[in-house]
Amino acid sequence: MTERETHRDRAPEPVRREISHTTVVDPNDALVDGERDIYQERVAGEEVVRSEHISVPSEAAQRDAGVARVKQVIYFIFGAIEALLALRFVLLLLGANEASSFVSLIYTLSRPFALPFQGIFGEPGFGASVIAWSALVGIVVYALIAYGIARLVELVYAPMRASRTRGV
Repeated sequence: MTERETHRDRAPEPVRREISHTTVVDPNDALVDGERDIYQERVAGEEVVRSEHISVPSEAAQRDAGVARVKQVIYFIFGAIEALLALRFVLLLLGANEASSFVSLIYTLSRPFALPFQGIFGEPGFGASVIAWSALVGIVVYALIAYGIARLVELVYAPMRASRTRGV
């Protein structure tokens, strides 16, 4: 046998590596607005490699998240007002009994929000039923106010765009 044939017959043995991943969570090391992934890798029971991935949102992303939260609060508050006015409209339209505690509660809570719009249109009645135009106008106006405030928040806290200068 030649040296070349001997070398060809002896194939190198593959290196077996046993890799196990262990996720490590450190409760004392909490990021406020970030995400941290830590894992340890043990190779063949000897070597421990620690890998850490930290993802922290940019300042613009944090600002966008804050603006989104403020808009959610605005829409929630005005949505609750609009729901009260919608219930008021339906209860008045169906001629609900004002002696009922639920009906009385809805009328009491929604009255301050419908009051600015009373007298714009007449409120015709059909027996016990009343078409409360003030509630319908209030729903539309409060929806527009909510949208306007949300857009204003977006404009005030919008990221500044770099101005482009043109060469002459």
